[in-house]
Amino acid sequence: YARFVSELFDLHGRLKGKRLVGEKTPGYVRHIPTLHQLWSDAKVVHMIRDGRDVALSLLEWSKAERNVGRFPTWEEDPVTTAALYWEWSVRLGRDARALLGGQYYELRYEALIADPEAECRKLCDFLALAYHPAMLRFHEGRTRSKPGLSAKKAWRPVTPGLRHWREQMSPVDARRFEAATGPLLDELGYGRAEGSASWEELERASRLREAFADGARARRLAVPEAWERLLA
Repeated sequence: YARFVSELFDLHGRLKGKRLVGEKTPGYVRHIPTLHQLWSDAKVVHMIRDGRDVALSLLEWSKAERNVGRFPTWEEDPVTTAALYWEWSVRLGRDARALLGGQYYELRYEALIADPEAECRKLCDFLALAYHPAMLRFHEGRTRSKPGLSAKKAWRPVTPGLRHWREQMSPVDARRFEAATGPLLDELGYGRAEGSASWEELERASRLREAFADGARARRLAVPEAWERLLA
């Protein structure tokens, strides 16, 4: 299987005149050990974004019911479920750092938006590629202005401010999110909203975390090491 997929990727690279070929399916972040076992030389780029901005996207995503909506907590509390889904993904990705060593690279979405060239140059160093300004001109000749298109489908250039939780997320939702994932937000250096979560909100988040983890295990999905210790 690994050889078959590798040959497909290699063929694609040759047709495009590229030395390296990548794949950017977001869900892969939750399966890095398996991917590393299949392709031990592959490098992993883990992009992390403030989870509250991620939640804003998830809550508007038309396919959410088929993904994050499959967890048992979604119907009761979509915001907390989105928070747990983000933390679940980020922690599983970071758990793989020890396994991958120098083959793991962590990139912040906010840093990339703020200074695309500088971040692309650092990423190119990690990938042993020469930086070229064309890397930031991916949108040229492709940008579309049809109403209702997402930034991705509209092929917009690097665009700051597409999501801004401090302006677009209600104080209640921000507290719910932070009640569930506050420690990880602190760990990553993301600031919190004004006003701390109540004891009841923290208790509720803890209960939902346990139900979310049970849902993951029922589907034979990995649970982050930090969660295993917390829920033990």
